[in-house]
Amino acid sequence: MQGAVDLAFEENGNIILVDYKTDRVSDASALVEEYSGQVNIYRRCLEKVLKKKVSQAFIFSFSLG
Repeated sequence: MQGAVDLAFEENGNIILVDYKTDRVSDASALVEEYSGQVNIYRRCLEKVLKKKVSQAFIFSFSLG
């Protein structure tokens, strides 16, 4: 498996994770279904490496804005 976190930043001692998607979809639930596993892997990896909690994880869709 190979991947890269698009954006992660610290806020109030917690990590916020954002994964950008360019897929053309009409409903956000399609992205959640397709990519929630990937985002959860990123979450676990960040928590392990940074030793801080990922308090929020977002999928940002460029096509949905």
